[in-house]
Amino acid sequence: MESYWHFQRQSKAQVEQEVTQRDQFSNEDVDLSETIIRESIQNSLDAAASPSAPVRVTYRFLDSGNGLSAGFLKSLVADQLPHARSADLDLEEFDDDKPAALIIEDFGTTGLTGATYEIDNDHFSDFWRRHGKSHKSGKSRGRWGLGKLVYSATSEIGVFFGVTTRKNDPENTYLMGQTVLNLRTHEGHRYPPHGFFATMTSEDPIDGLPVPVSDPDLVDRFFGEFQLARKEGPGLSVIIPFPNRSFRVEKMIGVAVANYFYPLITGQLTLAFDDIEVTAANVRELAERYAKEKFSDIEALFDFVESTHRAADDDLLVLRETWADDKKLDEDDFDPADLDRMRSKFVNGEIVGVKLPLSLTRKSGEKIKTSFRVFIQKPENLSKGLDIYVRQGLTVSGESKFDARKALGVLIADEGEICNFLGDAENAAHTKWVATAEKLKKNYRTPQDKVRLVRFALRNLYDMLAQDVEEVDKRGLARFFSVPSEKKVGGKKPPSPPPPPPPPRPQRIAISKLAGGFRISAPDAPNPAAYPCVVKVRAAYEVVRGNAFAKYSELDFSFEGRALQISTAGECEVRKKDGNRLEVMVRSPDFELRVGGFDETRDLKIDARALEVVDAENV
Repeated sequence: MESYWHFQRQSKAQVEQEVTQRDQFSNEDVDLSETIIRESIQNSLDAAASPSAPVRVTYRFLDSGNGLSAGFLKSLVADQLPHARSADLDLEEFDDDKPAALIIEDFGTTGLTGATYEIDNDHFSDFWRRHGKSHKSGKSRGRWGLGKLVYSATSEIGVFFGVTTRKNDPENTYLMGQTVLNLRTHEGHRYPPHGFFATMTSEDPIDGLPVPVSDPDLVDRFFGEFQLARKEGPGLSVIIPFPNRSFRVEKMIGVAVANYFYPLITGQLTLAFDDIEVTAANVRELAERYAKEKFSDIEALFDFVESTHRAADDDLLVLRETWADDKKLDEDDFDPADLDRMRSKFVNGEIVGVKLPLSLTRKSGEKIKTSFRVFIQKPENLSKGLDIYVRQGLTVSGESKFDARKALGVLIADEGEICNFLGDAENAAHTKWVATAEKLKKNYRTPQDKVRLVRFALRNLYDMLAQDVEEVDKRGLARFFSVPSEKKVGGKKPPSPPPPPPPPRPQRIAISKLAGGFRISAPDAPNPAAYPCVVKVRAAYEVVRGNAFAKYSELDFSFEGRALQISTAGECEVRKKDGNRLEVMVRSPDFELRVGGFDETRDLKIDARALEVVDAENV
């Protein structure tokens, strides 16, 4: 086969630069099997050809057992593999005699639109010719220009190929490939990370541009060898040779359902994993089978999501724009009669919905009017609360604020301007909204307060509605009152003595004050049987009136920021940092947590609780 691999040498004048962003897609919080699902579905939903027709994404694993040719795959990567070896990839177990490929195809999309033989600002150039930069905006879910790194990172040898047909160009098919490796020395020359499987418009190192492969026979062979269904309509097919061996279809289905149950339930999306279809008709069943550990109360949750999707603006209470003036959603933003009605609905297990208008200011000074919606419900017999944050179909999974609050809540952002704003606030893996994100500061004036308003709107709504709601404990007065017996012997039967009080809970932690901070450690004479445990800490500066924790602001401090110094010693580690909250895993009494850097001119209030670890074997 003619070689289509092209590697441009690193010139002496160029700054050497490694691709360091891969760890944003494979780390302690997310792994490749999650990121490959999120990235591919995000791109496909972004490229939807019609807002009224569903997007379909399919995932298939091929090997020699279902028709993949070892010889063809070897020939495709023959000139790339020496570069992969020079880049110090871990190829100890790599075997090109055992062909394997992951095929991802989407349908109901536009394909990679834009110029193919020159550079422009459309999707084809963004996908193949840019790194760390994207022209997506508005309702687009993926926008960092880094997410496509997951395709090469998924391959053991750092390679992926793409075949696209376009809605506005249905007669042509375009094939290219890319490798993303480490900066390397190969045969005495330095090479930058990116190389291309393409046709070059020129061998000139300045003017040469990689463009789609022009050999129609090779394109046809791609269709046959990789069993592509691309001719069914426009879209993008991604071929990943020698995919990560840890991938399992069952886990990928679980990840897809957990992250995209909203567009699946609402019919915006359908998926297929080999022969397993995932649609609105069976997503509940598949959630129960493949993602049960990610959900509680699946039936109640899915009923709730379907109801919120059907809700019209006429069903919602629309607040005045001034609700955001004090930087928090609270009782003062509602008419007392509306608040009473909302609380009554909440107590009765009905859905409460509120539309929250928001004004944003671009760097240019332009004022933008937009809004988002929040819904909350407390179904009967709910075992665990869950709050969901959805930006144009994408579930932003790291935005969990309910903690022990027992209700279902969803925040839906689907207007173009709020999607643009929140998209700029997302981290690269699209799992969290970051108020200090660089794109926010570049595009908006004082965006931090607005991000915080959005992030905490659901939690604030719950706290307003639930403050007067008490759980009913039918046995709560059993120790104070007795029921007379029907049998009377010699007069009235004396009341039964109250049961003995429960044994005191074991003390697991002790809090002491430090200059500019605090220390948490084991108490004197701790009981080793009381460990391991999870310690949850809240901190806030004292206020003259009201609840200090309710009035906490990220402008005061943040455990995620650099101003506070957090150190641990012994058998403990910090598991989570979020605003004014810390979560620490403690494995034995031999531990210490120290936090310093607070404003010493203000009084600090600390609330720390130690919770028993149920599954101690998996700590």
